[in-house]
Amino acid sequence: MNRRLVLPGLALAALALAGCSTTTGGTANPAATSGTPDSATSTAGGGGDGAPKVSSPLDPAKLKSGPCSVLSSSQRSTLGLEDGTPRTSAAGATCAWIYTADETRSSRIDIAADPNTDGLAGIYDLYAKGGKDQYEYWEPADVSGYPAVYAATKDFRAQGQCKLLVGVTDTQAVQVFTQIGNGPGATQPCPYAEKAAEAMIQTLKEG
Repeated sequence: MNRRLVLPGLALAALALAGCSTTTGGTANPAATSGTPDSATSTAGGGGDGAPKVSSPLDPAKLKSGPCSVLSSSQRSTLGLEDGTPRTSAAGATCAWIYTADETRSSRIDIAADPNTDGLAGIYDLYAKGGKDQYEYWEPADVSGYPAVYAATKDFRAQGQCKLLVGVTDTQAVQVFTQIGNGPGATQPCPYAEKAAEAMIQTLKEG
């Protein structure tokens, strides 16, 4: 029997790394109410070939020492997520959260500090120096007042995957990956990444 996954109140989920696009039983059906990258805009004036500056830097220590702590217990409860599972990836320490109502365990969030030591500026530089021919999508955005960009070398958004990079300081960006296995998010996953990033920013603001 398939169970319908309904995430209370907020829309988000998580991205499997590029190259894995699986769709299995169950239904992820959160209410994705936030803006999409198509409507987002960027404020020029930062480094890195136009990367926006971070006007209110956040302490990224939690992202590096314990990334699973960037979503609080109350946020996980609201979002219908299990406790985070620490992992190690090419980005370094990361954390993955699975939706408790998804018996197929095919929808999740991954958050990690980006290893680029120049923050969004370094990412913008990579894009300016030939990335335009490699990135299948590159869409600047704003997340809770922090500069961001939806970007990936392969576009798997139609398969439920989205990658969002958010600048929390001028030298530190955060990777937010989403993968939605089923439901509306399986073809429109980026609002889920945005909601995950909003929750992470709120936690970092609270210290």
